[in-house]
Amino acid sequence: MMKQELRAVLIGRQHCGKTSVINTILKTRTEAEGDEDVKREGFIDDRRVSLVETPGWWKTFNPIDYSNLSKLQLIRRIYLISPGPHAVLIVIRADSAFTDPDGRFLEEHLELLGPNVWTHTLVIFTRGDLIKPEDIEQRIQEEGSALKRLIEKCENKYHVFNNSNHHDQTQVKELFNKIEGIVKTSKGKHFNIDLEKVKEVNEQWEEIQTRANSRKSRVQKERSIVKEKAYVRRLEEISIVVLGWVLGGKSSAGNTILNRDEFAIGGKTRECTRRFGDVDGRKITVLDTPGWWKYFASELNPDFIRSAILESVSECKKFPNAMLLVIPADTTFQEEQKRITEQNMSILGDDVWKHTIVLFTWGDRFKDISIEQHIESEGEALQWLVEKCRNRYHVFDNTDKKNRDQVTELLQKIDEMVAENSLFRLKTQKNHDEKSCQETDKQEDLNMQIRLKDICHFLDEGFKRKAEEIRRKIEKLCMDIMEDCLNLEESQSMDQPLTYQVKPPVDPLQQDSIPEPIKTLLEREFSRWESIIIDGVQETLQDIKSSFELSQAEKRQKSLDAVERWLQNCYHYVQHTIDKIQDPESATRTKRLKKY
Repeated sequence: MMKQELRAVLIGRQHCGKTSVINTILKTRTEAEGDEDVKREGFIDDRRVSLVETPGWWKTFNPIDYSNLSKLQLIRRIYLISPGPHAVLIVIRADSAFTDPDGRFLEEHLELLGPNVWTHTLVIFTRGDLIKPEDIEQRIQEEGSALKRLIEKCENKYHVFNNSNHHDQTQVKELFNKIEGIVKTSKGKHFNIDLEKVKEVNEQWEEIQTRANSRKSRVQKERSIVKEKAYVRRLEEISIVVLGWVLGGKSSAGNTILNRDEFAIGGKTRECTRRFGDVDGRKITVLDTPGWWKYFASELNPDFIRSAILESVSECKKFPNAMLLVIPADTTFQEEQKRITEQNMSILGDDVWKHTIVLFTWGDRFKDISIEQHIESEGEALQWLVEKCRNRYHVFDNTDKKNRDQVTELLQKIDEMVAENSLFRLKTQKNHDEKSCQETDKQEDLNMQIRLKDICHFLDEGFKRKAEEIRRKIEKLCMDIMEDCLNLEESQSMDQPLTYQVKPPVDPLQQDSIPEPIKTLLEREFSRWESIIIDGVQETLQDIKSSFELSQAEKRQKSLDAVERWLQNCYHYVQHTIDKIQDPESATRTKRLKKY
């Protein structure tokens, strides 16, 4: 007699091991996730098993920053398993840090499915062969940690997997025993899916696809019209200015265009950086500018940002051929970002939009989804931005620099834009600040509730607090990653522990006194920095660890330098913002700031 079917969905970050878990359970070998592989089935001990793999999130985003399309895809995947899963399996790498943003993301998105979801949820730790069982237990029991809170919400249900040993079916049997325990606790019932929500999500998805196809067709038609009406010649020399918010992928985009690492990633950027190269037989000049704050209004930008942007335009002999406005494709873009982006672009005059292409970075994170679907799902703010640039947009996969087709197509789009609009001419308006002030006065803005002295004090204190949190997390991350290679000489490792001289945290009373609008903005801006810094440092540490040319002491020093390089970039933004606010003679002070 066949046993009851078991159905489960797997949720977790990218590269956490979801596909490997499914391969181990079903004794298969699928290398990567794709739409055709999201639901897989098999038989284990005469029992049908159905597993659905959900799309992973890439960074430790604040949940509010996760793109609408990614949220929608997550829900759609879960609904593929009908009539409902018996278990929701949260997959976490045992050898990676599990942060507060990770915990917040999971809580927010799992609870979209209903309040009873945690009863059906179990945590799977992958790469269990790379970490000792007692170390996993110690991490779980760490007081106040995001991982401890998650395990408690899952009613202390977790399992450790060794994905490197696909032949070990004992771990699979143990997992199934725990899932059967969930079924027994639920009296044999699966997790009920809200059919009305299924219908609503599917209708929304169909509408997005229809609009996306329409946009793509319209853009292709508009490009054809330009080619017919204008003489599109192949420019032999192209000057490109790269703009966007800080840590948005501008430097990576410049490196992709030039096909080599000319711009430092994660380093301190204060001035316009100009680099040259030959691409497809053309002489290309790329000018990388310091980015603006993503969440703070343009008036709070350090003065060097405006100066560097204007300098980048004046440095071009005949003015730039194109502005590339860089927007990460894996994060949300809402009314707040629209307003801040418009403010920052306005220093170049109204004509700048005719010469701007929206460049979406991190395109590798949407392999099975078109950029048009992302544009349509995000809503009016992103659609406004794309249309403001006359439907000129492009996608880069900065991880695949060998893909030169993406660069060739971008240069073709620049050729077409120049043919239609000629060269960009800088036309700044003398009354720009007054005009901007009048326009933004009409809009609700959280910054209007903030006093200048509060911004200075809590920007400084908030950053210090976040910097020490980041150092503590990276110190632990560094020990996890570097432990094997740093312990090659055990005695030396004991004498010289890898530490970051963490200072005591800011007095909690000071933290509690932060006005709520400031607290919200700081948390969103600094959480974004934290996620990118930790990801960047983790990648650097892996490179350092794998180097055979470095001594233990050199690896230790490079690890310390990597952390401080990323933090210095953030700190110099904070310090220059504070200096600007505290300087009453600042030439760029606007009437709007005087209202605080």
